[in-house]
Amino acid sequence: MVLTTGRTVYQFHTRTKTGRAPQLNDAAPDVWVELNPSDAERLGIGEGDLVGISSARGGIQARARLCGIRPGVVFVPFHYGWFDQDPADRTPRAANELTVTAWDPVSKQPIFKVAAVSVAKLADSGGVLSPAPKVGGSEPPPDADVPPTVGGPAAHATSGKE
Repeated sequence: MVLTTGRTVYQFHTRTKTGRAPQLNDAAPDVWVELNPSDAERLGIGEGDLVGISSARGGIQARARLCGIRPGVVFVPFHYGWFDQDPADRTPRAANELTVTAWDPVSKQPIFKVAAVSVAKLADSGGVLSPAPKVGGSEPPPDADVPPTVGGPAAHATSGKE
């Protein structure tokens, strides 16, 4: 399968700032992997299942979000790494663990966007949903029982006139 990495609506870069905003962190607290439902069915993967994603460079673990991504393509947000993880939990989750260490010869921009990967189910969800937000590219299929994304009480804005 082809991995692509990228941004999500709730986080920015490596979350050095957005990871400290309770509303944003509550809305997208951890890494996930987006899979097309047909690929997930072929692999025996359901919403929220723990999945291993591996490439020639390395591997990570993430909960599955079944969504409208193109078949054969896997998406992992690159915002999640080691710095904000419980020091006792060394579960690999940084998307760049999967990508090659190479640079464009002209711009010197690292090639952290794509990789060939394999995907395998590691464990059933056990009732734990994917931490992916329900908005944007990670929107689950309409028949999925996934609650709306919320940032908790701190995310509720008021005009100050109530």
